[in-house]
This record gives sequence, C-alpha cells and structure tokens, in this order.
Amino acid sequence: MKKERTKKLSLPVLLLLLILIASLASSLYWGSRKEGYHVDEMYMYGTANSEYLPFMHLGEHDYTVRDWMYEYGAGGNIIDLAGNLAKDVGLLSDNGWKLKESEIYRRYQEARAASNDMYSTTWMSGQDYRDYLSAGPEGRFNYFSVLYNFRGDNHPPLYALLLHTVCSFFPGEFSKWFGICLNAVITILTLLLLHRLVREQLGGERVALLVTAAYALSVGAAMINTYIRMYVLVTLMTVGLAKIHLSIREADWEIDKKKRRRLVFYTVGGFLSQFYFVVYAFGIALAASVIQLKEKRYKQFFHYLRILIFSAVLGVVLWPFSIRAVFFGSRGEESIGGFLSLSDTPRRLWIMLQELAEYTLGLPALVYLGLLVVFFVLIAVRGFAKKESAALQKAALLITPFVLYFVTISKMIPYLTDRYIMLLFPWSLVFVITAAAWLLKRLLPAKKPQLAVLLAFWALCLFFSDSLRVGNYYIYEGMQECDEIAGNTDCVYLEPAAWWNVSAEDTLLLSRCRNVAVVREDSLPELAGSYSAAAGDTLLLVVREGVDTEADAEWIQKELPAGGSLVESERKSVRGNLWILYRVED
Repeated sequence: MKKERTKKLSLPVLLLLLILIASLASSLYWGSRKEGYHVDEMYMYGTANSEYLPFMHLGEHDYTVRDWMYEYGAGGNIIDLAGNLAKDVGLLSDNGWKLKESEIYRRYQEARAASNDMYSTTWMSGQDYRDYLSAGPEGRFNYFSVLYNFRGDNHPPLYALLLHTVCSFFPGEFSKWFGICLNAVITILTLLLLHRLVREQLGGERVALLVTAAYALSVGAAMINTYIRMYVLVTLMTVGLAKIHLSIREADWEIDKKKRRRLVFYTVGGFLSQFYFVVYAFGIALAASVIQLKEKRYKQFFHYLRILIFSAVLGVVLWPFSIRAVFFGSRGEESIGGFLSLSDTPRRLWIMLQELAEYTLGLPALVYLGLLVVFFVLIAVRGFAKKESAALQKAALLITPFVLYFVTISKMIPYLTDRYIMLLFPWSLVFVITAAAWLLKRLLPAKKPQLAVLLAFWALCLFFSDSLRVGNYYIYEGMQECDEIAGNTDCVYLEPAAWWNVSAEDTLLLSRCRNVAVVREDSLPELAGSYSAAAGDTLLLVVREGVDTEADAEWIQKELPAGGSLVESERKSVRGNLWILYRVED
C-alpha cells in the first residue's frame, strides 16, 4: 500500500519535471536560433551594464557622469557612497548650503552635458560600444549605476537589476545567453506557480499539468523567453498575484503574516517590473473588494485595503521616478491620451485579440472568443443555478483583471504588438482549459474521459492551427549576429540631417568595428582629413535611408579613405541599410 501511494505521488512530480525540462529545452532551442535584437534589447543591456550612461554618447570627453559619480556621487558601492556623502556635506557647508552655486552642481552640469552628446564629428573606438553592452571589470554589481540609468526611463528597473547581476559574472562580455538564461529561469518559476495555482484552486493535478504543459510549449512562452526585456518578469508577478488572491479567498479573506508578505511582494514586484502591471493589480483588487463587501467582511476588507495602500506607497518610495514616468513622461502622457480616446477602439481590440489567440492556443480570434463566451456563460448559469459561489468568486478574481487589462491596455499602448499583453498569455490557456475541465466534470463523471477530451482538444488546437508553425519573430533570424565584420574595419555611420540618433539599433555591429564615427549628413565634411589607416584596412560606410547616397559616397571616396579604393557599393545590410565598403591600397 505504501509503495503504491509513493508511486501515485511521484508520477505527477515526474510529469511536472518533464514539463520544466521541455520548457528549458524550448528556451535553448529558440535561443540558439536568435540572430538579432530589437533596439530595446540593446538599450536593456546598455542601461543594465553601462556605468552611469543610459544612452551611448559619442566622441571623447574629459569629464562624464561616471567621473562625477565616483568623485561626488554613489560611485561603485556603498563604501564609495558613504565617503562621497561625507565629502559633499563638507563642501556644501563651506559654501553656505547653496547647492546651485557649489562645485558639486557645477561639475555635474558639465558631466551631464558631455554625457548627453548624441552626435559627434570625431572618432571613437568600437570598444566603447562593447563597454556599453557589457559589465566592465570595475562596474560589476554596481546597482547604483543601473538605478541612475533608469531614472528617466519609461520602465522600472527590476529586470535590469537582475540582468546586470547575471552579466556581472562575465565582465567585459556580451552574449544573448545572459538574458535568455535569465528568462528561462523566470519562466520555470512561473510554470511552478501556475501549476500550483491550478492544482490547488481550479482543476486538480491533471488539469494543472495540462495547463502547465500547454503554456510551456506555446509559441507565446517561446517569444517571452527570447525577448530580452521585462515582460517575462511581469508575467511571473501576475501569476503570483493571482495565486495569493485565490489563497486569501480560500482562507475567508483572513490574511496572516505569510500571505501579507507575499501579497506585498507580488504587488510591489509587479510594479517595479512594468508600470502597466498596475492595471492588472487594480482589476484583481476591485474584484476582491467587491466580494468582501458583498459578504460583509468589513474587517478583512479594511485589512486588505491597508496592505494595498502600503504596497503602493512602498513601490513609489522604492522608485519615486515612477510618478514622472507614468504621469509626465512621453509614454505616460501618450498612454493616458490613448485611454481617454474612444476613436479606433474596436480595431485595436480586434488586433490585440488576434495576437492573444494566435500565440497561446493558435486559434483564429473568432473561434477563441466564441469558446471563451460559451464556457463562461455556461459556468455562470451553472454556478448561479447550483449556488456554487466559490467557483463564481474564483472566476471573478481571474476574469475581471484579465478583461480590464486587455481592454485598457489595447487602448493605451503606443504600438499594437503582442509584448504589451504577454502577461495575459498564461491566463488565455488557463481560462479555456480549466473552464472546459469544470464543465466536463459535471457532464462526464469518470476522470479518464474528462482527461481524454481535454487532451484531444489541445491536440486539435496544435494540429489544425498555426500554433506550432507561426514562428517566433523575436529571434530576428538573419539579423545582427549575421553581420560579418573584419577586425581591421572602421565605420562611418551616416544619418540624414536633423535626425535623432538611431544608431543604437546597430550597437552590436558598431561594437565589432575598430573605430566608429556616427555623423549626420550635414556634418560629414567635418570628418575630412581625420581618417588614417594602414594598408589592407577597410572602411565601411553605413548609409541610412534618406541620405543622398551617390553624392556622399563620392565625397567619402575622395576625402576619407586616403588612397582607398571602392570594393563594394550595392550590398544591403541585414537591417536594410546600404553598405559601401572601401579598402586601403598598398
């Protein structure tokens, strides 16, 4: 009997382990195929690792923000910070506490001006770009630098802090695997939470394993894993927040110390991962509050409310720059304006519904929507008829934030793309599979037929849909990793006049060059006479769209190569820029 019980207990554990291994294998497979990066991924590596330099500045400067930070600010660690604070207090005291007239403020303004230099007519080394992407030997585990880089960003810094930690173990190196392995670990934690949530609260062990497997092997999970941004982390926090709410409901809304800590952790952690998480958190808090008030659990409600208020205050205290980013930043103002506007709403909702359906179950949007409506209507009718309040409350806690987030974010987001709804990917599968299991349990008493129907349904979704064939475009096949640059290559990166610097998307390319000059077309003549090279060296001219290619190519050939000859003039780079290559003659 004991042996039989051990066997029964160990089988689900073994199956869960196999699912986690399959998830890891999926991450490694798609990671091996990743050949390029979104510009935001380059910014993520840069803001996480470049010491006190959120954006790559150009040209050489004697005094930068990094220099100021080590002289007056946070430096590289808590010891530097303590020493500089003592020095700063002394300097301010001697200056009558007039900050703007002090040496500290004057030098900071000088450093900021240098670090904000986005254009240059001078050369800089490709090593500078490599330093931007990697944690340098002196900048390892410098979390003050990460926080400084994110102070003006549209996103909170938690994911970047984790990425910087990983990169700090490999000083001076850049690799896609730093981010992909971090994402794989976070996804495994998400799967464990998702499995436990479904097993304990929604459908039992078999349904939990099916939901976990469906998400682990979905294209949506593969996309989250290979996109090196904060979306994998906010997905984890969302699943954790839902799980703790269901646990609190099961305890009749009594919140002990353990539950309180977890509620604060997932609420604050989600806020520090992605600001849009607030919409989901508000939705689940709204549903929880209505349920508690309806049941006249006023004591529990006010305790719950105090914890939420504490979490909100703690989040803002930990990251006070969030106020400016959400309400006064460019993305914040754009999002609020989109939310208040009613124009184009149906089209935006439809596009995002297609994204959600395609990357989870792989179903057409209408079929997916129809399934959700049928399941939820049947559950509501059955739940009210049988007075199954527990099932209805669980549904409310999960469906309310899902619908509120989906509708709100679809209206707010600047780009109609899947990354803004990635945190809903697990719930897309949870709803369909657990709702089907809930109904089958009442229609088919035997467990084996229930499981057979669910497995057949999932298999049909995979077989007849595009789920396995839709592809993962976050691997960017044929892009930056495919650029072949010789070690003795210098680069002039030419942009149209009056453009904002967009060379960041080619940071990896520029890091492979020996020397780099990023200039606008109207500043090109200022480079004349500044290029020198030895025999056999090459000069690569990268021309952005909008530049007068023919005229500038002739000028480059005449003024810059110093005896160079045109080797190639028609090739398009993997990013679509025109490459013109010269080689210095013997």
